[in-house]
Amino acid sequence: MNNPNNNHDALRARQKEQEVFKSATEAVLKALSGAKDVSVNYSANETTTATRLPFSDQYKAAKLPALGDTSQEKQKGLIRAASDIRAMHFAHHNAATHKQRRPDDGEAALIWDAIERARCEAIGMRNYRGVAQNLTTAIDADCKARQYDKLESKDGCPRAEALYMLTRAALSETDLPPAAYKIQEFWGSEIREKLGNQSFAALIPKLENQQDFAKAAINLLSQLDIEGFEFPTEEDEGQQNQPDDDQDENEGQDEQDSKDKQEEEKNKQPDSPMQGEQDQQTSDDSDLQDTDKTEDLGHLDETDAEMQDAEKNESGEYSEDVKNILVEQGHSPSYKIYTTQFDEEIKAEDLAGNADLKRLRDMLDTYLERYQSTISRLANRLQRKLMAQQQRSWKFDLEEGQIDSARLARVVANPSVPLSFMQEQETDFKDTVLTLLLDNSGSMRGRPITISALCADILIRTLERCNIKTEVLGFTTRAWKGGKARELWMDNGRPEKPGRLNDIRHIIYKEADTPWRRSKNNLGLMLKEGLLKENIDGEALAWAHNRIARRHEERKILLVISDGAPVDDSTLSTNPASLLEQDLHAVIHKIEKRSKVELCAIGIGHDVTQYYKNSITITDVDQLAEALMHKLERLFEK
Repeated sequence: MNNPNNNHDALRARQKEQEVFKSATEAVLKALSGAKDVSVNYSANETTTATRLPFSDQYKAAKLPALGDTSQEKQKGLIRAASDIRAMHFAHHNAATHKQRRPDDGEAALIWDAIERARCEAIGMRNYRGVAQNLTTAIDADCKARQYDKLESKDGCPRAEALYMLTRAALSETDLPPAAYKIQEFWGSEIREKLGNQSFAALIPKLENQQDFAKAAINLLSQLDIEGFEFPTEEDEGQQNQPDDDQDENEGQDEQDSKDKQEEEKNKQPDSPMQGEQDQQTSDDSDLQDTDKTEDLGHLDETDAEMQDAEKNESGEYSEDVKNILVEQGHSPSYKIYTTQFDEEIKAEDLAGNADLKRLRDMLDTYLERYQSTISRLANRLQRKLMAQQQRSWKFDLEEGQIDSARLARVVANPSVPLSFMQEQETDFKDTVLTLLLDNSGSMRGRPITISALCADILIRTLERCNIKTEVLGFTTRAWKGGKARELWMDNGRPEKPGRLNDIRHIIYKEADTPWRRSKNNLGLMLKEGLLKENIDGEALAWAHNRIARRHEERKILLVISDGAPVDDSTLSTNPASLLEQDLHAVIHKIEKRSKVELCAIGIGHDVTQYYKNSITITDVDQLAEALMHKLERLFEK
């Protein structure tokens, strides 16, 4: 029998290995591109194939394919190739220059993009042996995937792709991989016939100058009888040159003006890290000194303040209920937060587009078919118990009320037995709201987060039928290893014991007042690649508690599902190792002792009984549905 702890350790090890690989890949991309502030994201929508990578002009944003199984060297090579391609585009491609001569015709436009792609990548292949190896391996895999190695005629490969491969090989002075030999056979001979003594290798001296390269490339493409490319006359070239130079000058001036304007705006921003290290450090130190005064009052934000103002009584004091709700949910006195300016509370629909959410929801529904019968059976049992508690009941053997017809038979049999009456009575079922707080850390990736999403989905529908409102929240961080908060800390001289040093992300998958049908797609977001990162439980628990505590319902239940202790490498590497865990203990203690919110937890392969009084621990995620429904049955039986 597999040891769950060993499986958990193995998963952690794989995740750590992936993070090391991601960090190295991103570092190489930034070094090759020369754009240190480029943001790198991994998306399942991106492909590892080389020839049809989107030709993006978006600056400072690089999307790489989802990591997949990085234990395979081939997969690593394909990710590296995609990274190298984007790095070369950032380093050598100018969007304005490219668009200046880009034809309007569909195929001609694709060919113009292909030639520019070939130019950028050829520069990298000529300058870096590793880039050449990565791109050659990727294009070989791409050709095999598209079965270009089995071509029977040139019609099996679009002309734009053929020109991309042949031009890149000519410009980089490398051979095509074996899988592309058929392209060389069918398209290479036709191109050589039309170009005569000329070839794309003649463009090599102009590789580094995109403007000169574009002019020379048009001369060659015009000889291939491609509609949209016409051979320019000397008069045309003279007319083109002047606007180009003027445009370059204007672009340069515009860029300088834009930079100056940005600098001016940055200097005006009071919270900007560019305002000066001394000012920032003073501000941060002041914030940290006031932590005991502010964070111990429940990490209140402007919304909390507005809520408190609304709840003041006539004498100007807060009611005891509001004190219990907002004031008493503080963090431990030693808990500090370096900065909150990069923290994020965001709705699920703002983290992905509608099409992406629909695709992820369809994926979740596919998994649902496998677990539908088990989870639905447990949910139906819970629903029957809840409905039974909410329905009216009867009191029997009374001296007045409605005659109990079921007991008339004994009166007929024995006239001396008095008539029996009954009366209808209302059940005492409190108006209830439930918040489900889900751990969105990286260790939940795979089956744990999938089954958590499935359970949440069916639980929402079950409780909605019983008129019980449900809120689903998730917590993670915006980045691995600290994000922008750590960068700010480093810029400010790395002060000792900075406190929480990462950008937290709190996700609202479903609000309590939103019906299931309007939020069902949001639950699919949990399956999004790259969403799950670190987990800072104490702050997430305080946030979720304060949300539900403001609700008007008479009974409030907060249920946490987690698979491990709080972990954030950036925070733990710069503070005492117990900082996050002590804060979680403090927040739980204050909620359990002072709040009217009922707090309970389910631990997946992790003993949460050391934190929460009302909790259970399961050894395998497959037990989650049964544990969840059982826990709610016990709660509603009270």
